[in-house]
Amino acid sequence: MERFVRFNWQDIVIEAIKRRKEQNLTQEQLSVLAGVSKPTLISFEKGKTSIKIESMLKIIHVLGLD
Repeated sequence: MERFVRFNWQDIVIEAIKRRKEQNLTQEQLSVLAGVSKPTLISFEKGKTSIKIESMLKIIHVLGLD
């Protein structure tokens, strides 16, 4: 059985940026903590959906959004 999960990418991005700033993390610090490249994090924060889902999951995990 297939299961589909729907989420609003833009809402996730907005909340992730908000949490990053609340935690006083730079983009570089967050990228290191999440184990993704800084360009990947920048693409995510620009709302680009071309990044891998696993990269997005790593980012939101560090921010406590999972």
